[in-house]
Parts: sequence; structure tokens; C-alpha cells
Amino acid sequence: MKTIFRVFVISALLLFLANTGHTQTLPYDPALLYSQEALKADLRFIQKNLETKHAGLYRYITKPALTRFFNSLNNAITGPMTEQAFFRLLTLLHEKIRNGHTMFLPGDSAMAFYNKSGRHLPFLANFTNGKLYIAENHSSDSTLKPGTEILSINGTSASSIAQQLLVRMTRDGNNHTYPVWIFNHYFSSYYSFIFDQRATHIVELKDSTGTVRTQQINALPKDSIRYFKQIRYPAANDEKGIVLTEKKESNAAILKIKTFNSDILGSKYQQNYKQVYDSIFKYIHRQKISNLILDLRDNQGGHFEPGRSLLAYLIKSPTRFLLDGDEAKIIQPKAMHFNGKLIVLTNGGSFSVTAIVCACLRRDRRAVFIGEETGGNAHIISGEPTELVLPNTKIKAEIATITYRIIADRNDGHGVMPVYPLLPSIEDMLTGKDPIQALAMKLILQH
Repeated sequence: MKTIFRVFVISALLLFLANTGHTQTLPYDPALLYSQEALKADLRFIQKNLETKHAGLYRYITKPALTRFFNSLNNAITGPMTEQAFFRLLTLLHEKIRNGHTMFLPGDSAMAFYNKSGRHLPFLANFTNGKLYIAENHSSDSTLKPGTEILSINGTSASSIAQQLLVRMTRDGNNHTYPVWIFNHYFSSYYSFIFDQRATHIVELKDSTGTVRTQQINALPKDSIRYFKQIRYPAANDEKGIVLTEKKESNAAILKIKTFNSDILGSKYQQNYKQVYDSIFKYIHRQKISNLILDLRDNQGGHFEPGRSLLAYLIKSPTRFLLDGDEAKIIQPKAMHFNGKLIVLTNGGSFSVTAIVCACLRRDRRAVFIGEETGGNAHIISGEPTELVLPNTKIKAEIATITYRIIADRNDGHGVMPVYPLLPSIEDMLTGKDPIQALAMKLILQH
């Protein structure tokens, strides 16, 4: 079984972003300066490995243009730098290479240090329609209300902060929904590593009445942030990774699939995807359900086989899964395949294998798509990353080594585009409304 990407939620990056980290690592000094020679050697190291190992390095940038950019990075190293400063430099390559399975990660010692000893802005942020909002308050100050707009942090405007963070996010091609998705889920950690780790932040805020105020917010360690998050936003029941919810009044059902990673489905959710698929579609057939909403939002992919197996229950005639390589297989419809109306819900977190599943359904004109452009490319994808450690700074690099073509159309650098584009508002998120699912139900009732 192959994985085209070490799924983002379990990658080394998200160990830095989400966990406290207690692994045994070498002592880390955030103020340690690396010599100009050491930094330039690391830059040459990553350039050489990208040029010799990457499967799609020049898909969105020419070789001369990338060489010029490397030269500009080299020229920017005018003296000693900390690992964090050098990391800020390297991550600018994400927007140039534009491959979602290629990325730079803080070194193990840095991740362990910042997870245990670092201080972070204590809120979940949401960037939508050009504005930055507090989505969840994880601070000790309970008066900081979700929905409050952030105008600036430490004198830097919210728009500038968003621009500086988003340009450093990994992405596939010309897609912008995946960087925003990452931003909205992991803003606090990205901000602390790209900007700073100060103990207090001066934040300019605008509340729902339009009143503007400046407030000092204390940064917190991750264990404190997690404590306040659990108190104020207790996690919903997360027992299953594949869930079917029947809507009898509409002769419909909603199939939510959180991941195509078979390891996570087995270890975290105790679900064997083959058995679960079989049981679900037998039930759909038995109940004569004629409308199915497939919710693939926030599903960042995983293994090929769970995605391919799902397609076998959704297609009406034989179809191809990928056009080349070992995974380029013909999928035959299952005996209990679904024949009714299929609506697929997507957003920027619909990445990797999930984007492939969506691309196959769109190619075969099998589904109607609602929501946002998938974060993963709909035409071609490079995965199977190999991990490297830069010799001096110990920053990690994931480099995609194999390319898969999904469909024969010209690659425009985008994911699957929804027929009905819809972005939930900050008010929708705060009140728990789901306008995307609501539109899907409305379309079902209209036909």
C-alpha cells in the first residue's frame, strides 16, 4: 500500500503545530546563530537535492527562474542567522515550487523546544474575505469574544500578517484554498515560528459594534492553551472516521469521511474501511436511499486504496484511477454501488488522495460539487516524499519523488472547482451553521 503524502495531520509539521512533544532531542537554543557559511551550505544542499530528487520541480516555475530565486535567497544571507530566521527564508520556496507534498519543517530539537517551552498567541484565528477574526479564545481572559476582528498584532496589520504567512504555506499549483485552510487551523503556531515568541502581544481589535480597542494578550504555552480550549470548546464525539447519517424526510444520507489514511481509520477510529464501506452501501441499497451527500471537507487524503475502494461504490461504469504508474488501475463498480444523485462537499482541506477521488468523479460527471476548490490538484500530483535533514541547521525537508497524472486535461494548476462555490462566513462558523450542507439538502429537495 502506498501513501502519496505523509498525511498532514500526522506529519512532523503538525507534531510541531499540535502536540506538546516529549521526544528526546538535543538541547535547543533559539538564540543560537549559525554562520553565514553554514547557512549557505544548507541552502546549496537543499537546492541540489531538489534538483536531483524532486519529481515536478519545474511544473510551475522555470529552471532559470528558480535558480534566480535561489540566488536571491543566497544573497539575503549577509551574516549569521538563527534557525528560525533561516526557516523564514526557506519557506518562501513553497510558493515558488507549489507542490503540496514538498515542504520545510522545523528541526526536531526546535519542535520539541517550542512545543514544551514556547509561548503562543492563545486563540484560533480565521482569515476570510480579507479579514482576520478570533474564532476561538484559548486565553485566560474569558472576555475575549470569538468573532472579534483582529486589526493588527504588535503594530503589524492583519493583512500584512496574513500575506507573510500565506506566502510561506505549502500548496498545489495555483490553488489558494489549501494555504488558507492551513492558516485557519494552525495560525497560532505558524505565527509564533514565523514572527516571534514574545511573552505578550499588543493586539488591536474591533468588536461586533465597531468599537476599536487595543489589548495586551499574554502568550501561553501549549498545555495551557489546550486546557482553556478543552474547557470552552469541548471536542465533539469523534469516535468514527467514516459516518453515515440518514435524512429520511429527504430520502437522503450524508456520508462523512474524515480521512483516507487506513492506519488512522484503524488505530484511532477502530474502523476497517472495507467492512465499513460494504456495510454502509448495503444499507443504502436496502433502504432505497436515492440521494447521497459525500462530505470530504477537511479530508487531507492518505492511502490510495481507501479512496479507490470508495469510488467502486460510487461509479456506474468502469473507470480509471490515475493514468500512469503502479496505481493506474481500472476500477469496477461494486455490486451494491450507489446509482442515485451524488453531491460532494469540498473545501481547501480536501487534499491529496481526496482531490484525486473528486477529480475522478468530476471527470466521469458523476457528482455535483459544493463548497470550495479542493486543496489538491485535479490534474497531476507529485508525492511519495523523501525526508532530508539539512546538515547544519537540522531543518527538515520533504521532497516529492514520484508524479501521478490524474486526468488527461491540461493542467491549469487548480483543484476540482465547485459547481456551487460557497464559503461559510465567520458568523456561520460561530453559530454552528453549515450553509454548504444546507445548500446540498436544498438541491435534493428541489429535484
